Amino acid sequence: MSFCWMDDGPQAQEEAGGASREAAAEAEVRERSALMRRLGRSKAEAIHRCLGNVAWAYSVSGTPALTPAQIRKIVASVYD
Repeated sequence: MSFCWMDDGPQAQEEAGGASREAAAEAEVRERSALMRRLGRSKAEAIHRCLGNVAWAYSVSGTPALTPAQIRKIVASVYD
């Protein structure tokens, strides 16, 4: 019997994990900015909140999956 985790090397798993990590981060920013929009908050407040949440989540260790420019672009797309 073949298992994908046995057949794939560690490099293949890291590449797949990086793509899913970025997609999850993007979905989180999109959901949070949509919530802020529904609550009547401005685009500037949503950008500030999303940037703060990402900074707080990675304050101890690690690097964020999204850059601040990417976060601003996602929030702008939700508000447009």
